[in-house]
Amino acid sequence: MILPDLIFLMAKSIGLAALDSTVRPGVLQPWAGEIENYVSHLGKFSKFSVAYVPFSPPPVFWDYKCRKCRWWQDPSSCKTVEGEISPQGWCAIWIAPPTYKALTWPQELLKGNW
Repeated sequence: MILPDLIFLMAKSIGLAALDSTVRPGVLQPWAGEIENYVSHLGKFSKFSVAYVPFSPPPVFWDYKCRKCRWWQDPSSCKTVEGEISPQGWCAIWIAPPTYKALTWPQELLKGNW
């Protein structure tokens, strides 16, 4: 049952973030609140439970690197996932920070912020 859970997490995080930045601003906040509530009550997610990998998928709406996630903490940790985290990594609960606008990653690439 782990694979369906991971697919659900990925679809929910990415889908709600895309909706939030395009047609339904504010729809992402309840999901972010659920993640924060989980962590405050049960502790951080294990890397395995959120399919953490030390590399990110190709960009679509955003550049999905951990260092560009709402939960990122410099220099190599995460507010929601346990252990050392690569700035280039990614997991199923990746959410763009409120200030990170969709489809700005081509500009980041051109400016060298990759």
